[in-house]
Amino acid sequence: MQTDQEPHTGQNRITELVKHISDKDVRPVFQPIVNVFTGSTVGYEVLSRRAGTGEGYDILLQRAQRLGIVWELERACRLAALRRISTLPEPLRNERYFLNVSPAMLGDARFAETFSPRALADFGIQLSNIVIELTEKHSITDYELFEEALRQYTNHGFNIALDDFGSGHSGLMTLISSRPHYLKLDMGVTRNVHQHPYKQAVVRSLSSLAASVGALLVAEGIESWDELEMLVRLGVRYGQGFLLGRPEETPTEIEFGFRRRLGQLAQRYGEASSNLDESVRRLMIRCETLPVGGTTTEELVRVFRRNPSLDHVVFLKGDKPHGLMTRDHLFQVTGWRYGYALFERKPADLVSKRSVLVVQSDMPVITLARLAMDRVRQDLYDPILVVDTDGAFLGTVTLKQLLSRSVELELQVAHDSNPLTNLPGNRTIQKWLKETLELPEYTVVYADLDHFKEYNDTYGFVLGDDMIRLASRVLEENLRGLAAEARLGHVGGDDFVVVARAAVSPEALARICREFDEKKLDLFNALDRDQRWFAATDRAGKSTRVPLTTLSLAVIGNDRLDQKPHPALLAQIAASLKKRVKGETKARGQSGYCFEQRRHPA
Repeated sequence: MQTDQEPHTGQNRITELVKHISDKDVRPVFQPIVNVFTGSTVGYEVLSRRAGTGEGYDILLQRAQRLGIVWELERACRLAALRRISTLPEPLRNERYFLNVSPAMLGDARFAETFSPRALADFGIQLSNIVIELTEKHSITDYELFEEALRQYTNHGFNIALDDFGSGHSGLMTLISSRPHYLKLDMGVTRNVHQHPYKQAVVRSLSSLAASVGALLVAEGIESWDELEMLVRLGVRYGQGFLLGRPEETPTEIEFGFRRRLGQLAQRYGEASSNLDESVRRLMIRCETLPVGGTTTEELVRVFRRNPSLDHVVFLKGDKPHGLMTRDHLFQVTGWRYGYALFERKPADLVSKRSVLVVQSDMPVITLARLAMDRVRQDLYDPILVVDTDGAFLGTVTLKQLLSRSVELELQVAHDSNPLTNLPGNRTIQKWLKETLELPEYTVVYADLDHFKEYNDTYGFVLGDDMIRLASRVLEENLRGLAAEARLGHVGGDDFVVVARAAVSPEALARICREFDEKKLDLFNALDRDQRWFAATDRAGKSTRVPLTTLSLAVIGNDRLDQKPHPALLAQIAASLKKRVKGETKARGQSGYCFEQRRHPA
């Protein structure tokens, strides 16, 4: 790669290239933007490479900026992208494509040559399938002009994405002026986010900000599962990066096995967020379906006009969903100036919505409600497609059904939750135990605080509540390390229960103990921290030395029990086991755990 200090001959070669650059000099590639809970692709960013060499766009842009010919370079990249999209098979042509545009180009009259409704009709591309991704390399000097230019394009039906949010010039003023449908989190924030608490706080705030302004937050540059899982915990629902898919010359779907692994994230997210795990299976209805290629757009228009109550149809390829056509989308596609003439004779499934929310039938209702509300604005009221574990279509759920039932469940959850920690209470814990004790493998962990009463009496109920919340937080933050499917409930007071559908990791138990012992010190005064005990008053009114509060974990695995034990038996075993582990923690002066070793008949 040549630098700005390259020899004069090299500079001449680059100058000639850029002066005469055309769309034939640029090779577009497509990188997927993925719903990280369902594994479905919501669109593709179109990136530009120099044909023949594979050099990235940024290299050419730096030189074009020095030569004052950025417009020519950007125009060539846009034309190359649109030409390539127009040659894709029809189902792929109707995906969403994010095309990079510098804000300075929006006010240029020549820009409309490639971004007018007529120009896109010539390429056979729907307006709603193009997302103008604003790439800010320089600051915006006239926000009023910028806002007016964007308003014209959004009125035509284009979507807007703000790139590199959180870095450079992509700040709050640009956010206010552009009112984007998508906020793309800068990869500098994404990188190693799981190792930086400050970054995590920023991402959590930006996730909330995006939701409040009706934008979807997309994390760019995801390269590891550690990054992805942390982003999921922080509220990010959409991602882009090498982990999810590399740029390819043809848009590609996420491989099924990878999608299944992403689905496990959604399941964990659901278990963490939903205390009553009623699945969408109870809500779904079987809707009108049509085979792929069997109905033209013109014929489908007549079907909808003859059936005023028909809201949507699903196109099936075999037994799997291929696309969704809602009444609104059909008449939007055919209602614009060139739409009907362009699509009337073509199979209707070719202009159906492909980037739709598809979930498995065991997804919790409350989880799905949150995912459904995270969709881009024009998809917000679309029905959700429900499939079985093999991907076969089962039915749809409307947003009205979903929100009505989720509100009912949320009220039940709120009624059962512990007011101090907001964790599920006894009702939900009993439900978990009843389901889990039917499984071939499980572990139940009973956790409580040692010397908590003395601490609460000495330091007061305010710090006592803080101590309980600390135990809750440490346990919750380490759930995934305990087991892939582990859930935390708060029995009351200083007692907690972890229900896991697998064996738990001793290393994770030890980590919980270490973290609690480190963080609890902030809740003691300096003298007590140094001497490792505090003075308390016993029941006889005498002053006594009490060790610093510790956390005891009593662990009961299925290998110690006969099949299908009664939940009451676990409570009895736990009571005995907790006495043992409390004795050990007192002797060591450290939090600890203990596995049940005795065999118990059911």
